[in-house]
Amino acid sequence: MVATRLVPPKQPPQQSLADWRLVVAAGLMAACAAIMIWRLVSLQVLEPDRYVEHGESQRVGSRELVAQRGAIVDRHGVELVVSSPRKVVTADPRLVTDPAGLAEAVVRHLGGDFDRTLELLQRPGSKFAYLGRQLDDEAVERFMSEGHAGVYVSEEPARITPAGSNVAAGILGRTDIDGAGVSGLEKQYDDILRGTEGRVVFERGRVADEGRRVTIPDGQYELIAPTPGATLTLTIDRTIQFEVERALTAAVQEAGAESGTVIMTRPSSGEILAMATITRADGAFGVGTRNRAVTDRYEPGSIAKPLAIAALLEEGEIDRNTTVETVERLEIYDLEFRDEVRSDKHLLTTADVLANSSNVGMALLSKRLGEERMHEYLDAFGIGETTRLGFPGETAGNLPELDDWSGVSLPQMSIGYEFSATPLQMLRAYNVLANDGELVEPHVVSHAVGADGELDILSPRSATRVISESTATEVTTLLAEVVDRGTGVLASVPGYEIAGKTGTAQVYQPETGSYADADGNVHLLTSFVGYLPAADPELSIIVMIEDPAEESSGGRLAAPLFGELSNFALQHLRIPPAREAR
Repeated sequence: MVATRLVPPKQPPQQSLADWRLVVAAGLMAACAAIMIWRLVSLQVLEPDRYVEHGESQRVGSRELVAQRGAIVDRHGVELVVSSPRKVVTADPRLVTDPAGLAEAVVRHLGGDFDRTLELLQRPGSKFAYLGRQLDDEAVERFMSEGHAGVYVSEEPARITPAGSNVAAGILGRTDIDGAGVSGLEKQYDDILRGTEGRVVFERGRVADEGRRVTIPDGQYELIAPTPGATLTLTIDRTIQFEVERALTAAVQEAGAESGTVIMTRPSSGEILAMATITRADGAFGVGTRNRAVTDRYEPGSIAKPLAIAALLEEGEIDRNTTVETVERLEIYDLEFRDEVRSDKHLLTTADVLANSSNVGMALLSKRLGEERMHEYLDAFGIGETTRLGFPGETAGNLPELDDWSGVSLPQMSIGYEFSATPLQMLRAYNVLANDGELVEPHVVSHAVGADGELDILSPRSATRVISESTATEVTTLLAEVVDRGTGVLASVPGYEIAGKTGTAQVYQPETGSYADADGNVHLLTSFVGYLPAADPELSIIVMIEDPAEESSGGRLAAPLFGELSNFALQHLRIPPAREAR
């Protein structure tokens, strides 16, 4: 028997440690290659712009160039507001060695609050802090002479008023510390005045020993020059504006009143020559920064009577000789009408009603017009509608819809109650009478001239007929009698015929819901509106003085100021006393 030997199967050869290392290394190399390829694709294909921009940000710098804000000038080119360089003091808090000492010096020389300044200088991680802006040169010079570390001086444009800090303040408005308009014309025409910022782009390197950036002389450089803002030309006459503010301040102060407003225009064109408000604050009187000529509305009182008379004449309901029999007191429903100025006769003509400012006579005449036509004419005269001035904060006034009228609304509105208007809206209505029956929109801006010399006309040019020329002429004749023999005699100017009307209105008190305040006192609005020379009007003026200390009237308080301002403007503008009628 032959013995057999079992042979074990062969085992696969074992890989050496060196072989495994080779595999791992190859894998790692393949992964690194894949990562590098992906990174290359990402840099050059997927996000090239991002990394180009990052690289440029390291070597290319840029800085905004502030545009010069445009000037505002009067009708003769006299500068009212301009931009001028003023000093700015800044600090790098990282370089300041004595924050408390620096803060104390800032307050001593430049003004401001110590705690606030110290907080800015000690703010963690801060690289920049304003210590003062738009500063006086001498104050900055004294401050810098002390040699504080980490402090720098530069310049920025600031708005200044060469004509005087308060002249036309309510019209011009103001800008904020960064030069943006925040009120008045500065806000309304901010887009025109501010111009377009420029930019300078430059390539820079690094100086290793100082660690600071410097420009490369032959490197990239680009300059986009800023475009200055346009110059805004107003219809305002600076000389007249100044005199209006002076005379109005004196009148308001003498009357012990709360405020006063005056507007002067060229009625044929609607150009506003002056517009001012004087207010009392803490016992002091000064030019108001809020333009109440357009932002505040009032029940106008008797200066509204010529509008109702014009409507009655236009509709053929009356003529100058139409008579009404007046009584001492007229009761209509629960309201009593009576006259402050009593006439010797009870039978009054239309001319007498206006000359004596008869509330009773006007209430009786208004019945002939009716509610619907009264509303139609008041609306046509612009009551309850803003002007096209576009001034920030202008109110529309209020003319109630017919459905809201009561049984006494018609006679009330004929004497200037139950509707409200701004002083400018009332003067616009009177300009209809001065302009042969056509409404011309008032405006305070004439045009703008851009940096390229291009002229942009900004004043309205259209006119709308409200009443006929014959009606306007007849109302003008009646208003001339108001000044000649009626309540407006103190508005007279020797040698000139004036057409105008006085007004004395009670001021509604919302807190009590009546015309008396909580203490039972009645507050008055005295006014006079007119135009001259009556036959060919060159000027129209409204004067309103609110809440005088003692009881007064438009004839005694507002009319004399009208005459004073008229006399000044006539001489300044060289308007002769006699002109042929149109």
